[in-house]
Amino acid sequence: MHTLKRFTENIGWLVIGTVFSNIISIIVTVLIIRKLPVEDFGIYSLFIGSLTILSIFSINGILLALRRYIPELLQKQYFSFHKSIIIRLYLISVIVMFILVVIAFLFKRELRIILNIPKFEVYYSIFIINIFLYLQITISQDILNSLFEQKFLTIVGLIGIIIRGILYAIFISNLTIELIFILEAVSIAIRAVPSVLYVYKKITKLTTGNDMGISAHEKQDFMKRIKRYTLLSTANEIGEGGFSQISDYYFVSAYLGPYALGLYAFPYKMLNYLFNWIPIGKMNELFKLYFIKKYYEKNENKIYLTSMFNFLLKIYFLFYGIIIAAILSYQKLFQVYVFDSKYLSTQLLVAIILIFSFERAIGFPTHIIIEIKEKIEYTLYAKIFAVFNVLAVILVLQYTNWGLIGVAFATGISGFLRFFYLFIIIIKMNNIKLLYLDFVKIFLLLISIGLIAYLPSLANNLIIQIFLPALLGGISFLTLYRLIKPFNKNEEIMLSGFFEKISIKMNIISKVLALNHS
Repeated sequence: MHTLKRFTENIGWLVIGTVFSNIISIIVTVLIIRKLPVEDFGIYSLFIGSLTILSIFSINGILLALRRYIPELLQKQYFSFHKSIIIRLYLISVIVMFILVVIAFLFKRELRIILNIPKFEVYYSIFIINIFLYLQITISQDILNSLFEQKFLTIVGLIGIIIRGILYAIFISNLTIELIFILEAVSIAIRAVPSVLYVYKKITKLTTGNDMGISAHEKQDFMKRIKRYTLLSTANEIGEGGFSQISDYYFVSAYLGPYALGLYAFPYKMLNYLFNWIPIGKMNELFKLYFIKKYYEKNENKIYLTSMFNFLLKIYFLFYGIIIAAILSYQKLFQVYVFDSKYLSTQLLVAIILIFSFERAIGFPTHIIIEIKEKIEYTLYAKIFAVFNVLAVILVLQYTNWGLIGVAFATGISGFLRFFYLFIIIIKMNNIKLLYLDFVKIFLLLISIGLIAYLPSLANNLIIQIFLPALLGGISFLTLYRLIKPFNKNEEIMLSGFFEKISIKMNIISKVLALNHS
């Protein structure tokens, strides 16, 4: 299948899966937030977040290696070698995860004291099964994503999320942290088991195709590249944990207790589910796979690399800018009418965390270039800002009364410094020429839309708060976009091509925005 056609079809499956799964996920999340006391919600968030920390220390480096090399090995048709690489990396990840789980189990009493969480031993003993199932589903989904199998993942994901919703509906009156862990384990297992079996089927078929063969010298060179990339990526991911809210959870719990942890976790939980309505992370993986493949098709052309970087940067700026403006305009309504008014005191905290999330718009395109050039060592150098973040959070909690606001600022600033450092390095290293005027246009567009959408949210009338921000924001975007024109002619042709490949109906968007067509 044509690369662009398959790429856009998979975006379509992502959209379908995102819409249906988020409807149930947001209902489950609202039920959990409303049902659990703030303290229990904090404990729940810490454990669920710990899955990310365990992944960082065990499998994330391996996942990055799979995402990086699967497209290249498929493009070169090294099928047998491709299969052996997947199996090796998978087995290594299982062994590392097992070691980490055992270490935490042996020291669970000490962790209870440090984290100031009663019944930590009981929670962790139940939670172990979630850890291993999470490992299986994460690795399987990454492999299948790299093989453009979003249709299968969407179907399995929908089945799992529907059963998850049914289970929570049945047990909602008796909901406890222990029961939540059991329900989550069941829903993960429903997705993990078929995904693992399907991966086994797919990699088995790799040896049945026409393997172009790979010389001993090429194989040795590939192995060196993969080992180096995996080790550097693992070290990089370990440092990455210092920038996340998950690492903040441990410090907040230790210094301020579970109640403060619940308040700090709420904005991240709310924002994560709101961001999930647009599958930006999964779309990023598809963008990455598509542009890496095109980069090699164009014989590693530097001009193409520059145009790709500018194009992606604009796309992500618009994505995040519009999402942030919308959430800021509706955050009070979300907190009062959707979630729970007991978290209303976190409005400023939500705004701070949300504004700093714009740094991802720089991070996604930058990391695509880093992966293409295999310059992962630069991300390791940037981990000095993780040290800054940890020290800043400790200083805030130990020596100031800034509390959760100070923690959010420390984490946000350190993340911004990290992304900006990598951004500058990548531009200089690849001699990338930025289209500064286009980015000025985008910022003017976003600031104007943001102000127009936000001002009606300050009104006292509920009808105005609900309808006017979206109405004025939509009208102003369509009007100002056609006036400002942030994308050049070639970029507009590429955008209209994406819309046409996804669906004929989606092509209406390109007509409304007056995009150029090839």
